[in-house]
Amino acid sequence: MRLLSLRQVQPGMKLGRTVFTDDGKVLLGNGMILTERLINGLAKAKIDSVYIDDPRTSDIMVEDLVRPETRQLAATAIQQTVKLLTNSNRLSRRVSVKEMGLHFQQAFLSILNDLMSNQQIMLHLSNISAYSGSMYQHSVNVAILATAVGMSIGYNRQQLMELGIGALLHDIGKIQLPQEMQKKETRWNAEELEIAKQHAMMGFNLLRKQHNISLLSAHVALQHHERLDGSGYPQGLKGSQIHEYAQIVGICDVYDSLTSPRPWRKRYMPQDALEYLFGTGGHHFELRLVNAFRQHIAVFPIGSSVVLNTGESGVVCKVDPECCHRPAVRILKDGRGNDLRMPYEIDLKFELKQFIVGFEDSDLFIHTDTEDVKQVKRA
Repeated sequence: MRLLSLRQVQPGMKLGRTVFTDDGKVLLGNGMILTERLINGLAKAKIDSVYIDDPRTSDIMVEDLVRPETRQLAATAIQQTVKLLTNSNRLSRRVSVKEMGLHFQQAFLSILNDLMSNQQIMLHLSNISAYSGSMYQHSVNVAILATAVGMSIGYNRQQLMELGIGALLHDIGKIQLPQEMQKKETRWNAEELEIAKQHAMMGFNLLRKQHNISLLSAHVALQHHERLDGSGYPQGLKGSQIHEYAQIVGICDVYDSLTSPRPWRKRYMPQDALEYLFGTGGHHFELRLVNAFRQHIAVFPIGSSVVLNTGESGVVCKVDPECCHRPAVRILKDGRGNDLRMPYEIDLKFELKQFIVGFEDSDLFIHTDTEDVKQVKRA
């Protein structure tokens, strides 16, 4: 399979992976033959890319570290909580909220069990950015990423539970922002950004009152926008004043936000997001945590179309976790842009004179520098 922006998709192409809605429900099933009507439906659902199956790439598979049903369970838990907490019926809220913590424990345990069943955790584009960037899927993505980091630095099961539930609920305070801001499909202005910063304290105040939710999980919501140098919010904490859980979730929050599409911009390339995080290491986040995060991200995800310095282009078909910046590539076009009758593979780990210069699909990613990235992630 290979990843294509929706602009490149043509009627008659075969869908290579199931496409989900923001709340984790199936929109289009794997193997469907795409028609013009279905492609238009994807565009209306704000899906910017899909995986296509074709004879030349049919054997290239991206493994799901977290099953679709697990994602749906977690997304549904968040969605139901949002509805619960915005319900004006106080009696209903008082009765149901007692089960909130247990509900999230169950949802997160499914994520944890899926991740622990995989010996090597390497997260590819389809695992973390296959949705349109809603709060539901963003929260699930951040929880998956944060748990992978927690596992890599040796957290025990209780610590992973506290971290993971905090990650799932880190943005819950946004439900108390004005409705017009929540629905806005353009960037927030300076005044709105100041209002949006209140979501961290709002989330903490919501979670610290809930049954079966750790106070440390609530502090993730409070502190995930704090930065080591004191430049964060809402309290301007510095260094060790910021809990490690919140730092981990902060890293994952920034990465997922940058690599997910928004109504006003395309997604940033993984290497640009990682470069930004490394540039802030020691200033915004502890460098050892950024390094732990980096170990689980495929810079050039399986299925993505890339261009080599030779002018050849193809699809990433294999990634070695020990050398993920030099994957194996199935070459589909020669240096002149001609389709090859007999595609072949190059393992860049061994072919050291060849390297990837970028992604072929310019419609899918923003091509920019780190300074531009800094302007994006503010709230």
